[in-house]
Amino acid sequence: MFSYTVCILILKVRRINNACNFHIHTSARIIFYTNMLLSIISIALLCLITTTDSLTVCPTMRSAANFTVVAASAISNTGFTVINGNLAISPSVALTGFNPPGVINGVTELGTGIALQAQQDATTAYNELRSIPLTAQMTGVDLAGKILAPGVYKFDSAAGIYSPAGILTLNGTGIYIFQVGSTLITSANSEVRLINGVKAGCIFWQIGSSATLGQYSLFIGNILAYASVEFAINVTYYGNIYAQTAAVSFNADTVTHQLSCDVCQTISNSIPGSMNCNSSLNIMLYISIMFFILLLK
Repeated sequence: MFSYTVCILILKVRRINNACNFHIHTSARIIFYTNMLLSIISIALLCLITTTDSLTVCPTMRSAANFTVVAASAISNTGFTVINGNLAISPSVALTGFNPPGVINGVTELGTGIALQAQQDATTAYNELRSIPLTAQMTGVDLAGKILAPGVYKFDSAAGIYSPAGILTLNGTGIYIFQVGSTLITSANSEVRLINGVKAGCIFWQIGSSATLGQYSLFIGNILAYASVEFAINVTYYGNIYAQTAAVSFNADTVTHQLSCDVCQTISNSIPGSMNCNSSLNIMLYISIMFFILLLK
């Protein structure tokens, strides 16, 4: 097909020459024009070449997976909050609002080496999640009403379930990674719903700044926030919470620890060829001009 196309182009060039009384008498000229055409076509094709890159992703929280809540500066609470799992703070030791009125059904590590390791491992996981190639660009999309399959969903800025009582449905076994450039916000009475085998431990929310969960909402997954995580009143949460540089605050909420993700997933994305298309177009234009100048001789 490629050879046929080249031949047609050559014939067209020859017809133009005949119509304009240009007489090409030597095989050298025919070879020259053929090579010129091949060069132009080759450069154009190089601009269009893409390759598919595959990456097997197995997110891990390492020692941080042993904790339901990990914060850097403080963990505070108002009202009857129940944390079903372990809790750690590092480098601070500021824990307020528990025992009473809040309840921690697990081990508490405040400023210890174990807490420091959990915080470091959470930071490592955060950086790893941020670097995974996306499968869908979602900037500006309200997650309310969406049904998503496993994948890597990227938001260049903020993300959220903005519509009141909005529902985000995750459908199918696999890994879900949400890369959020700035804040994550969920509305009052919103919900993350899992169907067809989705595991809470295999959902990762990598947040560029802070997360705020709306009152009476239901949220699922692991939040890894660069800064803080704030719970409004009566949030039900299934997953683990990690705040790298700031605090986590609760207000009569219920948080239940989830097991680590035990599956891997192959992420595929198309990558443009290494050829610089802008440069290629300039080269192609130059060759085209030279080609037609020669035709006019």
